Formats: sequence, structure tokens, C-alpha cells
Amino acid sequence: MHLGIGATVRDEASAAASGRRLLSHPEWFDALGELLAQVGSHQFPDAFAKTIHRLAPFDYTVSFAYSGPGKPLCVHHTFAPKQFDIHVREYEIGPYLLDPFYKATANGTRSGVYRLSDLAPDQFYKSEYYKSYYVQTGPVDEIAFFSPGKDGWIVATSLMRAPSRQNFTAHDLRTLRIVEPLVRRIVEMHWRTDERLKTATPVEDDKAVMRRTVQDALEARGMPPLTPRELQVVGLVLEGHSSESIANLLGISAGTVRIHRKNIYAKMRISSQRELFAIFVKAPATTSWPVMSG
Repeated sequence: MHLGIGATVRDEASAAASGRRLLSHPEWFDALGELLAQVGSHQFPDAFAKTIHRLAPFDYTVSFAYSGPGKPLCVHHTFAPKQFDIHVREYEIGPYLLDPFYKATANGTRSGVYRLSDLAPDQFYKSEYYKSYYVQTGPVDEIAFFSPGKDGWIVATSLMRAPSRQNFTAHDLRTLRIVEPLVRRIVEMHWRTDERLKTATPVEDDKAVMRRTVQDALEARGMPPLTPRELQVVGLVLEGHSSESIANLLGISAGTVRIHRKNIYAKMRISSQRELFAIFVKAPATTSWPVMSG
């Protein structure tokens, strides 16, 4: 066991030394120069991907622009057609509402480098969203660069690794965070030139629209309406929060949360989160679940 720990430490030290050599290598500065030269051009996203790939290799990438609780806008991707249908078309229909990256921007995250697991709720990897939707999209690990764009938009560029590749390492994340302040400024310069990121049309209060969207879905299925508190609980359950996490967010006891869940399932005539997810993933997505500020 001690030999294994020692080997891990040596591997991390070797990776760190390799990263330092790369960041001081002329090729890295050449790549930054090329990236800067592409600001404002259609080639910029590919140049960005090529530059970052030198630091932490990945299999594919996608950039979504977010404006508050509104629907995301895909501004770049490297997907094959089948992957595009899942990662972009299906995502924009509704699953984005439960995406930790979307939730982060809706809650005010404007910049930084984050691993998906950094932002995900405590039961995210056991949630029906993760099991029924996210897993089928393919990536085994995901890191996102957040950068301010034009007129208040936030652009999140996800770097994804396929199941055939190991997860991003702690060294990968450290390296990306070291270069993030400089790279972000270049990225921000580019996205501020993108005419697709126009001033967003003000959306209806997200809680009001969420209530309407959910209640419409229930009414269409002949189900009784939920109370405002029950609607909050539904959204948080689907995001991947445990009863304890929901209790902390709403300022109630975990026992009360469990009672709410029991009542919700009874009203909806369902018995599992899988059935709950199946109902709402088909509901038209007009805005966000209620964004919790903490």
C-alpha cells in the first residue's frame, strides 16, 4: 500500500514538473499568440480547444452561452451528428434545467474553471437526470471554463473525456486554473464580439414560469396541481439533492422534505424518481426551476 501511495505521489510530481515545462515552453506562448490572433474570427473556438488540449487532453468540447435563467445557446461544438442530437438538441429542450453548469450561471457564477463534481448536488450521480440522460451523452468526466460574454451572457466551454479515457487528474485541474486568468481575458475579448449574444429579452420571473410549466404538464396528464413548496421540492429532487440537502436549502427538516415527497408522489400517482423525471423531461422548457441562492 505504501508503495502505491509513493508511486502516486511520484506520478503527481512528475506531472506537475511536466506541466511547468510546458507552460514555460515557447510552443505554449506561440499557441497563446495564435489564440489572440483569432479573437473575433470563426476560427477562435477551434484555436481555443487546440490551445487547452495541450494542457489537458480531452475528446470533445461544447460551448453554451447562458443569460440568466433563459435557454442556453450553443455557440460551438465538436460533436458528430448523433452526439449533437443528444448534447445540444435534446439538452436545449429541457435537460439543461438540471445541469449543474447551467445552475451555476443562473446563480451568478461568471468566471473560473470548475469540474462537474465541484458544482453538482450531493446526490447528483444517483439522480435520474444523471442515470437516464447524462450517462447516455457519453463523457466520463467534464471540466468547464466560464467566461463573461457580450451583454451579460456567460459562456461555459465544457471539456469532455470519453469513457475510454481516465478522469481529469488533480494536476490537470491545477494547470487549467493556473492559466485561467490569462486565457479568460482572451476568451472574453472574443465572446464580446459575437453578435449572436444580443441583449437577452427579459424573461418572466423564473419561479412563476416554472410553476406554470410544471402545472401545465400535470394538468395535461390529468394530475392535481402541486403547492409552491412541493414545486420547489420537485425541482431540487430532479437536480440531484438529497432530502438533507433540500432541507438545508429550504430551511425545513429532512422529515418534512420526505413528507412532501410522499405527498408529491401520491398526487402524481408515481412511485419513483424515474417516473418523475420521465414526466418533466417531456415538459416544454420555458425557463428554469427556482434558482436557490444557498
